[in-house]
Amino acid sequence: MMTPVFNTETTASKVQVELSSHVLKQLLKSGLLHGEDCKCLNASAKKVIWQALLATSTDNKENYLCA
Repeated sequence: MMTPVFNTETTASKVQVELSSHVLKQLLKSGLLHGEDCKCLNASAKKVIWQALLATSTDNKENYLCA
């Protein structure tokens, strides 16, 4: 009898991954990833995530500015 390779009962609920800043920005911009879903594990990650959040929060906002 074969043992299942993937068992959902023992799978961790969190994972650590590495993404390029470009991919991070694309995920944030598309809405697939939200800033509240991210946790910075070190100062470098915090800087990259902060910059990505700032960049995506200002994208296309000029269309909504009042004169």
